[in-house]
Amino acid sequence: MTGSGRTRQGRAGSFPPRFEEALLSVRDTPRPRGLVLEEVPGPGRMAPFTAALTAETVQTVNEVPVGSGRFVILYDPSGQRAWHSDFRMVAMVRARLDEELHADPLLSSAAWSWLTDSLADARAGYHALVGTVTRVLSETFGGLDLSDACGHAEIRASWSPNTPDLGPHLTAWYELILVASGHEPARVRPLSLAGTPR
Repeated sequence: MTGSGRTRQGRAGSFPPRFEEALLSVRDTPRPRGLVLEEVPGPGRMAPFTAALTAETVQTVNEVPVGSGRFVILYDPSGQRAWHSDFRMVAMVRARLDEELHADPLLSSAAWSWLTDSLADARAGYHALVGTVTRVLSETFGGLDLSDACGHAEIRASWSPNTPDLGPHLTAWYELILVASGHEPARVRPLSLAGTPR
């Protein structure tokens, strides 16, 4: 993830050192197999500086990715009271679920634990975590007949990182997409994280 035309800037070509440090930490984060990534424009009204990334699983059902998501970095040099920080991470993950799991009454708490476990596994220090888990039933109609129906879980969350090193947070998001999609955790760790508690 870079600032070349994809990151909203206060002045053309101008990035605060802390934000540039954060972008470099994300750029250097190892990427797991099984995901197709795309850098996209960050939201323009949430902070003076933003960056964003989307991902989809290589695995599909009926040509639709089993899992997908969006990862957003917000930076306000002045900080924002609600963030308790100058940085804020915003993440969304949507994953297709089998019928049994979608009907499980414990799905919401389990899905939230996928997020918190992913952050813990990646040693991503954070605070002020908030979010929601939503069950979605999608029905696709062909003419007048129901041709496909499936359940999804949507995990939406935001949190404030403890440092500008955002690599562990990106790793946690990768892992969350894969776990929610029924895969084993990616277990991708930058070498600089080895043995270093967050």
